[in-house]
Amino acid sequence: MVKTINIENEPLIYFLIYMKVIVYIGETEKEPGKRIYQHTDKKFDDVKCISSKKLSFLKNEYFRKYYELRWINKFKPKYNKQNTKAPTLNNFICKMFLWFENPNHQFITPLTDYNQIIYKGKYNKFLEYKDRKGRTKKFPNKYTKVWDGLDLTKKLYINNQNAFKFLSNETIKLSKQYSKQFTPRQEKLHN
Repeated sequence: MVKTINIENEPLIYFLIYMKVIVYIGETEKEPGKRIYQHTDKKFDDVKCISSKKLSFLKNEYFRKYYELRWINKFKPKYNKQNTKAPTLNNFICKMFLWFENPNHQFITPLTDYNQIIYKGKYNKFLEYKDRKGRTKKFPNKYTKVWDGLDLTKKLYINNQNAFKFLSNETIKLSKQYSKQFTPRQEKLHN
């Protein structure tokens, strides 16, 4: 029997626990109480949450999903079936920095270790995408070369501000179509 918990309507990451072992990790933007108790197919006896009141960056969908994925990678709960490996924090920050230039899942995938923009340490001249008929096409890579000159083992900044805080507070809307338009950033990403 799961004890009833009081959860405010706010973005959060939640952990379903059975016999003191994390069995599932999820995230939700709203109605967390309703979302948690939709897991009728999972056996759990406790729920723990990390709320956006404690970690304000959880209000940003991509940062919330990134941290959910990091927790899943760490604990490997039995009910989480995804095998996606989270990128390092600095690679995630670089991808989110570029997400502003063209928020297009065909070109950039912020929540995976895979990087379409760089191949074997070199910037790709072309990006691949599938057209409406499913054919693979190439398109010139117009993303800013943020990885050039960065030391990914050191803290990242955007115009001398903490890059993590800067990006987690940024609002970016996903393009509805697969746009080939790029909007270069005015800010600079640096160590």
